[in-house]
Amino acid sequence: KRMVKRQERFSADASHQLKTPLTVLKTQVSVALNSDDEQQKQQSLHAINKTLDDTIILTDRLLQLARLKEHEKSAIKLYRAVNLVEIVQQVCFTRLGQSESKQIDLGYEGLDICWVKGESILLAEMCANLIDNAIKYTPENGIVTVRVVADELHKSMVKLEIEDSGPGIANKHIHRSVKAFMRLNNAKGLEGSGLGLALVKDIANYHGSELQLLKSEQLGGLLVRITLKTSRPPKTQN
Repeated sequence: KRMVKRQERFSADASHQLKTPLTVLKTQVSVALNSDDEQQKQQSLHAINKTLDDTIILTDRLLQLARLKEHEKSAIKLYRAVNLVEIVQQVCFTRLGQSESKQIDLGYEGLDICWVKGESILLAEMCANLIDNAIKYTPENGIVTVRVVADELHKSMVKLEIEDSGPGIANKHIHRSVKAFMRLNNAKGLEGSGLGLALVKDIANYHGSELQLLKSEQLGGLLVRITLKTSRPPKTQN
């Protein structure tokens, strides 16, 4: 039953979201085939390649959403301890090129090590989506700060935060922003599928947490916060 539901979810999302890039691809191929101008053909081929790259990423996001929707939350009990700081810092490192292209100051601050129970690949994907969004919406010469800090009120909890100097999200739009395929007015002119925050929300829930979208008092943009329960470090192997 879970497999059938998962397939139904993927089919519904895919049919909804893949129509546009497939239509664009058809047009781009038609232009390339019917043009005698070699330069125009090359431009069309580059455009086709870009559309295919975007469609591959979109399909991957759809598959992850489908898997997460039907995964039993009890699976968290089977997770092993992973170093959240190491995961976050690695994702930051892979996004340095993106941030430098916009002269954005991307930095990490906080704990040097922090163990949580979780799936490292999904946690990395969650962090990647949040940092990608922050870089995308933050204007040139802006700031994106990523941190892992202890929760002062709950000693057994840790906070993952991504804060930026972008436009932020108005309180009245926060509920809409975490729905799949929902893109707000501040996304005009920017590429995207509207799946990023929906996937982040699912991964956070999958790890027994919630996605919080707040106003950044320090940078003026968006402050994303996900609170996770800490774990004992893994036992060393003899």
